[in-house]
Amino acid sequence: MRSMPAPPLAVDSLLSFARLDGDTVRLVLALPDDAGLDAPRLFLRFQKGETGFRAPASLERSPEGFRVNVSVPREQLTDGVWRLRLREGGSPLRNLHARLLLHGDQPVALLFGKTPNIT
Repeated sequence: MRSMPAPPLAVDSLLSFARLDGDTVRLVLALPDDAGLDAPRLFLRFQKGETGFRAPASLERSPEGFRVNVSVPREQLTDGVWRLRLREGGSPLRNLHARLLLHGDQPVALLFGKTPNIT
């Protein structure tokens, strides 16, 4: 019998952000206290169509829950909308209710909420 995938994690839209620091895109994702994160190894998976890669992330506790921090070179991210998924150690990928939007030299943005392909 196959186990059900974990439900997507909500991302706090007030405490999370994405920004461009020089040639690096920095993301800070605020996750709820009940996210159940505790692994020493954490990765954020970036996916756009058939293109994808993972980047190491750091995890810290905050009064509101958890903060996931990750930085990636801007050159590694082509323009468009990138789906974000979290992997804790060897666990399965967990969808996040957030996507990353990039376009040329415009500011980067996080898009929040459900989409047709993220339930």
